[in-house]
Amino acid sequence: MAAIKFLNLFALSSLALLACSFGATPVAALSVDGIHARDVSAHGHDAIAKRKRAETSSVAGKSCKVRSTAVPSSSSSKKAAAPSTTPAAASSKAASTKAASSKAASSSSKATSSSKSSSSAPSTSTGSATSSGKKVGLAWANGNSPNLANFVSSHTNLLYTWSPSFPSNCKSLGLNPMPMLWGPNQISDFKKLVVKGYANIAMGFNEPNEKGQSNMDAGYGATLWKEYLEPLKNEGYQLVAPTTSSNPNGRVWVDAWYKACAGGCNPDFHGVHYYDVTAQGMITYMEAWHSAYNKPIMATEFACQNFNNGAQCSVSQTDAFWQTVVEFMESTEWVTAYFGFGVMTDMQGVNTDNQLMTSAGKPTALGQKYINASF
Repeated sequence: MAAIKFLNLFALSSLALLACSFGATPVAALSVDGIHARDVSAHGHDAIAKRKRAETSSVAGKSCKVRSTAVPSSSSSKKAAAPSTTPAAASSKAASTKAASSKAASSSSKATSSSKSSSSAPSTSTGSATSSGKKVGLAWANGNSPNLANFVSSHTNLLYTWSPSFPSNCKSLGLNPMPMLWGPNQISDFKKLVVKGYANIAMGFNEPNEKGQSNMDAGYGATLWKEYLEPLKNEGYQLVAPTTSSNPNGRVWVDAWYKACAGGCNPDFHGVHYYDVTAQGMITYMEAWHSAYNKPIMATEFACQNFNNGAQCSVSQTDAFWQTVVEFMESTEWVTAYFGFGVMTDMQGVNTDNQLMTSAGKPTALGQKYINASF
């Protein structure tokens, strides 16, 4: 009898264990680490950011963003962590650094114009590297894909991957690469790859004012710049200053960076990231940066995207946004290049109406207009 009771007890225990095995299992938030480290508006793109970083990592060894963050809801962050990089050029996605910062895009255009121009910024310079007059750029997070050829036109010129490397077919397609020192984790690859003759423009840190991006204080940024970027000017390079998110603290960071540089940091261009829903807001934002630092501007990330929990752009509003800002940038001499977000199949939380690449790796209707600068 005791044996029977024991067997019954054992059977009940086994059933209980089996039932538990079918219970709910916690699921970790999606990670966009290999994706990119870009910024979008001012903050929301964090999750996205690495959006490309990680992927770029493949290309370059990585690219654009390696940060690990949860994928934002369509109106939340767009950026990811620093890409881990590796020489070469191959990652299919890792390059996209564009995450959207939560952003202060809408408020940032305003914050920027209110913040006064930096007295410590060096005087302007123009870029021979962009003297071709072709301004359409490709922020590429797709590695060594042959699909890159689908995005080359008589208007395309520059390409970057949020990493030190670039696709192997980049130069043969007539595109000029801009290697980036996204953050401290890429120093080794950057030093190894970015030498005389590798390219003629190099980019500084990605959103150093954002915790989800390269995240560094201005003093450290000045130290890294003077050690790894400024010397490249003697090797024939032009330089793009560290590019902050459109968070209002972006200008504060840049002013502090120039002060810490004490005259030792001399970029040729300033990059801007902008994610918001009004074309005029982006135009005002760029004008404020140009006025503040008297440098040619590269819009290295932008999209019609609300990261402040507001309504997203409709298809028609997105088209109107792109048309207005592209026409402005094409007709404005001090805007030397622009890179829309995004040429990718995974928009990392950014409104897909901004998508420039189809699932087949070809330009969308908007993408065709973009690469031909024709709206």
